[in-house]
Amino acid sequence: MIFKQLIELIRKEMLVLIRDRQTILLLFLMPVALIFFMSLALEGVWEDKLTGRKIPMVVDNQSRSPQAGLLAGKIKAHPLIVPMEKPAGADNDRLFVDGTAQAVVMIPPGFEEGDRPVEIFFDPVMDASYRIAARSLVTSIVVEVVMGVDNLEAMAAGLVVERTGPNRELPTPLQQTVPAYAIFAMFFIAVPMSVGFLREKKDGTLQRLFTYPVSANLVTLGKITPYFLINVVQFVLMMLVGVFVMSHFITPAFFAGQRPWHMLPVTLVAAAATTGFGVLVAATAKTPEQSSTLAAMVAILMGVFGGIMVPHAVMPPVMKKLAMISPMFWAHQAYLDIFLRDAAFGTIAPKLIILTLFAGICFYIAGRKVRWI
Repeated sequence: MIFKQLIELIRKEMLVLIRDRQTILLLFLMPVALIFFMSLALEGVWEDKLTGRKIPMVVDNQSRSPQAGLLAGKIKAHPLIVPMEKPAGADNDRLFVDGTAQAVVMIPPGFEEGDRPVEIFFDPVMDASYRIAARSLVTSIVVEVVMGVDNLEAMAAGLVVERTGPNRELPTPLQQTVPAYAIFAMFFIAVPMSVGFLREKKDGTLQRLFTYPVSANLVTLGKITPYFLINVVQFVLMMLVGVFVMSHFITPAFFAGQRPWHMLPVTLVAAAATTGFGVLVAATAKTPEQSSTLAAMVAILMGVFGGIMVPHAVMPPVMKKLAMISPMFWAHQAYLDIFLRDAAFGTIAPKLIILTLFAGICFYIAGRKVRWI
């Protein structure tokens, strides 16, 4: 009897959700759009941090001497340089404004005699680290040409050896955005949950419901179970979109690590935390309008602080500490532990405990404050 009542309560909530097209758009299409556009935006950040970006550069050889020609050829042939042609009549400022180049190397007449130095002009908005790299690169090539050295970098290879460990901090664009905006959308479940609860309370649906022989606990379970399941489905769908759809548009392809099965407990606990947040909003808000505003505002703030909108790895130290106040941070870091660090379950367990405590606190406070009638 109790099980049948629970099924009917769940069915009622599912029907209400399915009929609300705006809710479907909010819960499923919003995260897909955010994953796509934010991944495109983060491609440049990831490339700058890990793989390096080639520098579009104009080499303006005004000397025309053999030595100057050799210098110009070496600069253009370097793998980190994208040689660009300077349009007739265009000055450096126009090149930078149009995005044709980010740097201009001018080899003046008299360079071969040492009368005038090579000049480098940079786009004022070019990243400082790339300016330093480009200047060092051009300087080393000038030294090679002037001193008659064939390959200065090869000569120094035995003197300086690079030792770089594996990347375990900065996720790829899809590793960042797929779990981030899936979690973000999961917290938005508080909007339809709280609005639906307050509307039913206002129009008398809950009062009529309690005329039947059902307990408040059963009604609570019947109302939160659909939203918990929807959150799980949300995350699964976002993962499928990231792996099978977004990987065709955004590079590198999504990689879920060596232990992808650890995503199951993380997803279940995260879904419990988001459901608890929704119950808390429903129990504390007074009107549907207040609940939707409160839920959206708090979810956005948690996303801003929690490393969802800006990768935690590139945040300043103060923001990294503040991120820990957001439950989204702990859920997102648990997923990144799986994707980037091949974490064992013992590594992600403390994060799951924190999310469980958050869910428990939300349910407890909501239980103390809720008024069914």
